[in-house]
Amino acid sequence: MPEAEIDLGRRVSSHGGVILLLLLPVAWTTLTRSFGWSDWSFIDYVNLPFHEAGHIFFSPFGSTLHILGGTLGELLVPALLCGYFIVKDRRPPGAAFCFWWFGENFIYIARYMADARDLDLPLVGGGDHDWNELFHRFGLLSEPSVARVSSLTHLLGVVLMLLGLAWLAVFALPRARRDSIRGSLTSRWPALAFLLDE
Repeated sequence: MPEAEIDLGRRVSSHGGVILLLLLPVAWTTLTRSFGWSDWSFIDYVNLPFHEAGHIFFSPFGSTLHILGGTLGELLVPALLCGYFIVKDRRPPGAAFCFWWFGENFIYIARYMADARDLDLPLVGGGDHDWNELFHRFGLLSEPSVARVSSLTHLLGVVLMLLGLAWLAVFALPRARRDSIRGSLTSRWPALAFLLDE
């Protein structure tokens, strides 16, 4: 095995304890956000600046993309980081966390969508409500439409967070168990082996 691959394996393996500690708030956030026990999580403090930056970044591309840009911004950052950790840096635990974070953003977005009619959420700078404007533009501002779209978005977020949590949890397992899971994955879906490559 090349020396670089051995070093990468040691690096991932040596961080099993750190991953285990990271799993605690990630699992708690997944649980509380999935069941609606909490409207806010620690990572939403990170989501908000990327949301606001998305508006600025997408503003040259027309009014609709400017408004949607906040949502796109908060989704693109964890998605791009997930890709970076898989393709460039070869750190699947980092990719797993970013995948979970990508899913958590859908919970954040679903809450914003659900408020499109009530307009109760405090907005940065007191500006326009993105999803009120978007739902209005696309004829989805009726109560049933808002409820349906926001519920489906929430469900998508829950599914993605659970997948990300499970993926991250694999790296906290003992080495022999991880190798066993990787072997099972490789035998069934060889193309997905990179998700657990160390």
